[in-house]
Amino acid sequence: MMLRKILLVMSMMFILSAGAAAAADKTYEVPEGNCTISLPDNYAVTVVERPTDPNDELGVQVAQLSVSDPADKSLAMHVMVESSKLTKELPDLDYKPGGVMKDYFAENLQNSGWQEPVVTGEQQNENMYFIKFSSYIADSVGQKYDGQIYATLKNGKLIYLMLMSKERALKPEEKALLETTVRNLQFKDTALIAAVK
Repeated sequence: MMLRKILLVMSMMFILSAGAAAAADKTYEVPEGNCTISLPDNYAVTVVERPTDPNDELGVQVAQLSVSDPADKSLAMHVMVESSKLTKELPDLDYKPGGVMKDYFAENLQNSGWQEPVVTGEQQNENMYFIKFSSYIADSVGQKYDGQIYATLKNGKLIYLMLMSKERALKPEEKALLETTVRNLQFKDTALIAAVK
């Protein structure tokens, strides 16, 4: 009987702590993405200014939201929105992606410095599909980052959610956090938005 009471108390503590964690999440607007993401309250979120090249004939524009965990400096998440004259001609990825779109996103990732991006699956968010990639990237001093990326296309804009770990493999719980972030992403203007400072 005592064991059952202990287990019951432990299960209640877990439910309450999980509820508290969920309640502590904040919702942030993704610049130029017309969407919002929800993240743990303790994460640091900043908007990164990405200058445009006035001589770029395609008119490429990139907006970025960077996320970091103060408790783990080796981990970083980036949400990037890219648009150009070419992307504005592409339809929304509201259908199960085939090889053409997967190759298109893989080539874009390689052009951004990602090495050997491999499609490892896909995830659906309401009527939108995200293509899932595993890849790695190295910075200017040769430090290697393990990466997982989800990519989609909506309203003529490429949207990437990237998770990177420096000099180590991504942990299962970290990959699960990115998956949850993708699943909870909302393409809505009415979501509650927290100010990004």
